[in-house]
Amino acid sequence: MWRKWKRRLNNLHERNEFVKKELRKVKVGSRILDAGCGSQQYRKYCDHLIYSGQDFGQYEKDDKLMIGAEDTKGNNITGGVNGYAYGKLDYVGDIWSISENDNYFDAILCTEVFEHIPFPNETITEFARLLRSGGKLILTAPSNCLRHMDPYFFYGGFSDRWFEKILTKNGFEILSIKPIGDYYSWLGVEMARSAMSSNILVKIILFPAFLYFFTRKKTQISIDTLCMGYHVVAKKNHSDD
Repeated sequence: MWRKWKRRLNNLHERNEFVKKELRKVKVGSRILDAGCGSQQYRKYCDHLIYSGQDFGQYEKDDKLMIGAEDTKGNNITGGVNGYAYGKLDYVGDIWSISENDNYFDAILCTEVFEHIPFPNETITEFARLLRSGGKLILTAPSNCLRHMDPYFFYGGFSDRWFEKILTKNGFEILSIKPIGDYYSWLGVEMARSAMSSNILVKIILFPAFLYFFTRKKTQISIDTLCMGYHVVAKKNHSDD
């Protein structure tokens, strides 16, 4: 049971399964762009594809920068990044202005990047330009998150309504939008985060409330009120050929 709870406390596990599943569906030999690829954690699942990585390549641990929120003792709450290492980058620069021809890629992967982009709408437009007709966009983004990877943090999250509006406006057909977590699980996770960064007394006080919220069943209302993020799959419909 603890293993199951541990997975629920970190939606990385669910995101990894989603990304691996969608990458397996991309046709062998397709060109894929990993946009905002960072350390390229999903490159190993792209052996059947022609992989290219893009990032601005400027984030690094700097003691002068506030990498994450801190408590009163100066301890990091959200988790900083020490020794952040990029994978091999094929495109270096802004994600909303990538130096490549129109209709070049068969698929674009972009995971947990949009909160770090100052121009998210323009980025979707750029993805539409780069994808061929029928090309696939695999995208994940938070709906609610704490400040992290500062100073490159611009949004706390995006709603399903934003995806519906901006993707459709740019000629995408949305194949699926899956919410991750809900209001109750979010409360449970934040209580666990608070407890882990506090003393034993706080842990004891928060534990009953953590159990109450973390074990509550999802409802449509609890999902619509707040969730942790969205997993999105879309297809480019229009053609610029």
